[in-house]
Amino acid sequence: MRRKVLLIGGNSLVGQAIVRGLEDGFQMILTAGHHVPENGYQLAVEELDKLLEILSHENPDIVISSVRGDYQAQLGFHQVLANWLAEKKRRLLYISTANVVDGNLSRPWTENDLPNPKSEYGCFKRDCETMLGNLLGDQLAIFRLAAVWSDDCPRVQQLERHSRNGEPHHTYPNYTINVTFAKQIGEYTQYVLDHNLHGVFHVATTDTVNYFSFEKMICEARNMKLPQFVTETASEKAFFAILPTRKEIPDDLQMTVSDVVSALKVTG
Repeated sequence: MRRKVLLIGGNSLVGQAIVRGLEDGFQMILTAGHHVPENGYQLAVEELDKLLEILSHENPDIVISSVRGDYQAQLGFHQVLANWLAEKKRRLLYISTANVVDGNLSRPWTENDLPNPKSEYGCFKRDCETMLGNLLGDQLAIFRLAAVWSDDCPRVQQLERHSRNGEPHHTYPNYTINVTFAKQIGEYTQYVLDHNLHGVFHVATTDTVNYFSFEKMICEARNMKLPQFVTETASEKAFFAILPTRKEIPDDLQMTVSDVVSALKVTG
């Protein structure tokens, strides 16, 4: 019998990547914040009673949270969720962010480094990671994502629009980054669930690239005229990169910056 996965926030770019990665091997139940997905539920982070009703009715083996909303409401939402999962001894995959290390941009970070956020978003995600870890222990897996790219993601759409219309496009030549390819999130999810892995995973390229250079590489790969780049130069060079180092993840699931660019290339 296929295991049942409740995916909270299934309508996002990340959520849809997870659906595509799991739909053949798991029974998927989706929630979305602003509409009712097929065979799923509309669920906002403020609706704690409804969350418990859905959990009781569906009784999922695994919950994946890619939910959005008010930060304080999300903390309360995830505490209720984690308490239910802890009692039932069920697993949670929590989607987090590279922003949990945005308090120190002097180097890339790995899963072994402690979070060090500065932004409000990064502090919230750090607090949520910590709370979930305290309640769930080895029942928890955390995916930290860099900037997510796909063939039709908002970042590609913005580049194409600015290229087409000759609009200014702000870019950051002093930033060194790594990136996440949407399909890779689904592949990581399937592997981590199939092998009952837990802890923190950085789902991103194994190498880094200059932010400005990467955007030009995407334009070339997609046969776009370069937009009118406006360079935002910081006082110091900075890294915004989370490198994957977990040995349990096989090499064929890893990606380089070149792999992502090739995956976004327009052919024909």
